[in-house]
Amino acid sequence: MTPREAARFIAAADARARHVRTGAAGAQVVWRLFGSGTPLVLLHGGFGSWLHWLPVVEELEGAFHLAIPDMPGFMESDPVPADATPGLLADRLAGGLDELFAPPAAIGVAGFSFGGLVAVHVARRLGRRVAGLALIAGGGLGEERDPVDLRSRRPDMTPEEQRAVAAHNLKAFMIADPCRVDALAVEIQQRNTARRPGLNSRVFSRTRSALDMLPDVTAPVAAIWGTRDPTVGEHLAARRMAVEAAASALTDALPGCGHWIMQERPAELAAFLKKALGTEPRPDGGGRG
Repeated sequence: MTPREAARFIAAADARARHVRTGAAGAQVVWRLFGSGTPLVLLHGGFGSWLHWLPVVEELEGAFHLAIPDMPGFMESDPVPADATPGLLADRLAGGLDELFAPPAAIGVAGFSFGGLVAVHVARRLGRRVAGLALIAGGGLGEERDPVDLRSRRPDMTPEEQRAVAAHNLKAFMIADPCRVDALAVEIQQRNTARRPGLNSRVFSRTRSALDMLPDVTAPVAAIWGTRDPTVGEHLAARRMAVEAAASALTDALPGCGHWIMQERPAELAAFLKKALGTEPRPDGGGRG
């Protein structure tokens, strides 16, 4: 796939999505809806957008009614105040979900990276409406992470130089298998980092705040990581044990996989989400209380 083909692929997916805005003027959230079935909201990571989930949409839209927002303060959604917190984002998202899927409709919630932390906040707000919560390389589950060599792009760079920076950063932080750092991944990375989000997600992701809230989630919880994810590094086993202890969670780890699991292992992630969120039997028989 060439850069031009990657852009066309994104445009085609965007064109077949149903675009919806929720919330009051000045605090609106832009959503893209795909598929049918049980509603499943997919929350992207920091410095991200709905595009973080694009590589796995085709794997999931046959099983779920996907609702994928640009979270508040990101990309096309309205800005957030400078002192915004994950809780504020969750308030706007939960209100939007009430508009999209009128109560008491059950909703699955999944979040990637920083979106995992926001997903825990959303699940607490939705209460017993939550059919299941899935954390994909979720933030807020521990402070430890490996150092990462990230580079910055400059306005004076050529498009080829900017793509090279994006590819380097993807290999350093997001994707372990260099073969998966393809034109689509680079195009998504370029678009996602073109606009600085309205809050510093890393400050919140590098905490234990999601872990502390998990006992308040009454729905079944699941979590998955890649074994080569630098956000957990050598602490993966401890992270899994902590999540299991806090939430009786179904957990898994994909050998050789990096942080952006949707791009690197879409089929395996889709199978995990279907098992975790109810379209296939869970080996533990379900969730809690």
